[in-house]
Amino acid sequence: MTSNASDLPPLPEISFDHTGFITPDIAASVRFWQDVLAFEAQPVGERRQEWIGAFMGVPGARVQLVHLYGHGTHLEFIQFETPQDEMATPRASQGNVAHVCLMTSDVDALRARILAGGGREQGRMVAITEGVAKGRRGLYMMDPHGVLIEIVEKAA
Repeated sequence: MTSNASDLPPLPEISFDHTGFITPDIAASVRFWQDVLAFEAQPVGERRQEWIGAFMGVPGARVQLVHLYGHGTHLEFIQFETPQDEMATPRASQGNVAHVCLMTSDVDALRARILAGGGREQGRMVAITEGVAKGRRGLYMMDPHGVLIEIVEKAA
């Protein structure tokens, strides 16, 4: 069911803070995003008390998490110690699958760096022929655990 904005309670003040991803190996995720993409990782923390399961809607959750800062954004990676569900392989066409978009002055160099650092291609390099990025090149890639990374050339 869709609501009209006029039917909703008033919108309180909000601000965007971060985007989070679940990872099966927090140390490997930190290495990739820190070493390959130059994000700055804060120390890995643990959340083991009862509140975290209720907060996340995952009863019995025990997690490790890390916040990474860079390029004008803030990412969080979470590794579940318990429960450990089976890892899914995301595809760009699946509902509820997110991606990070990085704009770059050298899309070929960033693509090569991601590949050399353990990432892989989801798509292939193309010339974008419509939309806000028309006239630029880019592609979708993945980090070693399947987090989608869109890379697009900056406007000339």
